[in-house]
This record gives sequence, C-alpha cells and structure tokens, in this order.
Amino acid sequence: MESANSEKELYKKDDSGRAGNSKLNLVLLVAAVCFAFTAFVIAIVSLSKQNGSISPSVVNVGLTSESANYDDDKVWLMSHGSHLKSNLYYINEETGQADGFFPDIINAVCRIANKKCKTVGDVWTSCWISEAGETSRGGVGLMGGWFDACGGLRVTPERQRTFAFSDPFTKSPNQAFVTLPGNPNKFNWQNITGKTIGFWQGTSGDEHCLAKAEGIVGAVLPPENIRHCAGADQCYELLVAGTVDALFSDAIVYRGRTDVEKVTDKLQACPLGGSAMMTRYDSKLIDWWNPAQAKLMASKEYHEICNDVKVSHGHKPGHDPEDICIGYN
Repeated sequence: MESANSEKELYKKDDSGRAGNSKLNLVLLVAAVCFAFTAFVIAIVSLSKQNGSISPSVVNVGLTSESANYDDDKVWLMSHGSHLKSNLYYINEETGQADGFFPDIINAVCRIANKKCKTVGDVWTSCWISEAGETSRGGVGLMGGWFDACGGLRVTPERQRTFAFSDPFTKSPNQAFVTLPGNPNKFNWQNITGKTIGFWQGTSGDEHCLAKAEGIVGAVLPPENIRHCAGADQCYELLVAGTVDALFSDAIVYRGRTDVEKVTDKLQACPLGGSAMMTRYDSKLIDWWNPAQAKLMASKEYHEICNDVKVSHGHKPGHDPEDICIGYN
C-alpha cells in the first residue's frame, strides 16, 4: 500500500510539472509572435519612409500614386440626349464626333480648366425621365455614374430635387403653346380645361412646368389629357392626327418651322435658369466648371462660339445666337 501511494504521488508531481511547462511554453510562444509582428511593422514603416515622412501607400491603405492624382488624370464624360439633332448638338458626319453649340461650350470650358473631357452619346432618358402622369426623375446613366454630367439641360425645380447644376450658359427660355397654322380649332391657351396637350418628352417644358404657369385655367392636367412625344417631328405628327389639341414646349423648340404656329411665346412658367451642366450632388465637376465658365463668358471666345451657332452650325435647324446667348448683341 505504501509503495502504491508513493507511485501516485510521483505521477501527480510529474503531471504538475508538465502543466507548468506547457504554460511556460505558451507564454514564450505568444511573446515570440508579438516580437516578430512588432519587428515586421517596424521594418515596413522604415522601408516606407521617404524624406522623414511615411509613404501614402502605408498610411492610406489602397491609395496609389495614380488615385492620389485622380482629379488631374480623370477623363470627365459629358452626355447629351441623342434626339436633339439641332445646331445646339448634332453628330458631325465628316468627323463622326459631337458638334454644335453645347460641345463648343464644353470643349472651351474644359480647355480653360485644363481638364480632360469627352462628349459621349446616349439616349435622352439616360439623363432625365419624364413619363405622362408620372413624377419626373433622374435617368439611370447619370444616376448610375455612366457619365459625369448631362450638358445643356435647363434648371427646373423638379430637376434640382435630384441633381446639381452649374451656372447657366444660356438665357432662360420662354414657353409656348403650338397649334397648326392658323389655329384652325381656335385653341384658347388661357383656358385648357378638358384639352389634351402634347409634350416633348424629357424637356423642361413638361406637364409639371405647365402646372406652374399663372393665368391659365386648367393648367393642372389629368393623366388622360397628357401625351408625350420624342422630338419635334413626332410631336408634330400628334398635332396633325388630332391626337392633341396643342403642343406645349420651350418657345425656341419650333423656331423657324412653318408647319406650326405659336399661339403664345411669352410664358415664363417654370425654368429657374437657362441651359447648364446637370450632375450628381456628390460630383466635384461644378467646383472647377463654374470658375472656368465664368472666364469663358467674360471673354470674346464666348461671343465667337455664339456666332458659330449660325456660321459653323447654321446648316442644322435650331436657334439664333440672340435666342440663347447671354449678353449677345
């Protein structure tokens, strides 16, 4: 019995010694790992020091020298609605590139700001969507970051709820009702109760604009009295077919056309300003655009660009310089 008890005591002491050794080994292991990690960090920081400062590649994880100069290297993409096809914007058949007043303004401002810019084409609804009876909203192209701005859109309350705008580079337009020549149906623009009106889809002169017009009875139209059309020609077809009683739009849209008649063109219903660059609220575009645009518009180059509306782009239908250019004479 005494011998057996002695063996048990020996095993207990042996187990206790093993446990103690295990704890000691664990402590030593943790200490070694911490020491190695500290040495690794010190080595990385030492290698990253340049002229006594820590390299941005260490302080800012993922920030490379290229992304640090992002604004300088960035190509700013500017979109226009593909349906304009006027002297404001069209595709030059010889060069295959965007041409017209809006591209001329964009090219000049970007050059003054020393920014790389590219005008890209897309459907109008990628910038702004306006559907009959629905709330107007931002297009997926601008909302989704396919491009940085949409050029030449007029400032309206509806658009300002969604997007930011640069300073306008054109006059604020009037709106007008348009009928067939001679106004054969005796359309009375001062009372449009029960009338069906056609609107150029996506433009500032939409049904929401008309609803703000003063002095017009029935200006707030029910959905069934609203028709949308894509462009001046399609809208004209609705008028000829008798689908609509009149068209409503910015007054200059139908300038020069002899197949329609404006029954009024003095309405200032909704625009808060003329044509501008429309961009997202989180964009930095306006920060550099507005100062550069101010320099352009204070120079003779702006006047020359306005002249080119007729001189270089006059082979396309559209507008006269005095219709759109601020301070033009």
